[in-house]
Amino acid sequence: MKKIDLTAAKQMVDHYHHSRKKVIDKTHGINDTQSVWFDIDAFKDFVNNLPAHATGVRVHLASYDETHPTAPGQTTLVFAGTVNKDDAHIDTLSEGAALTDGLDAVNSGKLCPPICNV
Repeated sequence: MKKIDLTAAKQMVDHYHHSRKKVIDKTHGINDTQSVWFDIDAFKDFVNNLPAHATGVRVHLASYDETHPTAPGQTTLVFAGTVNKDDAHIDTLSEGAALTDGLDAVNSGKLCPPICNV
């Protein structure tokens, strides 16, 4: 990972809110996710329990269906460990990938909204 300037980070977040989030909100008639908070211990546990042959973590953008009890239709994140296959980092959600032992997908963050003061 590479640290970025906080001004640049703020500009990137603002750009998302003023472009993609506005389109999602308008198209789907929702107040879509602005951020996702993860408990540090749960995050460390996920990373520390990846198998030794894991090469990294892929973060997938995803969305809940309309029947989700607290965040219907909202954007969320799914984390999946990756392994090297034919010089590519694949995960269990990659097209054509067989379930790789120990590379479970996880989703346990707190979405904002509705929970913005965690």
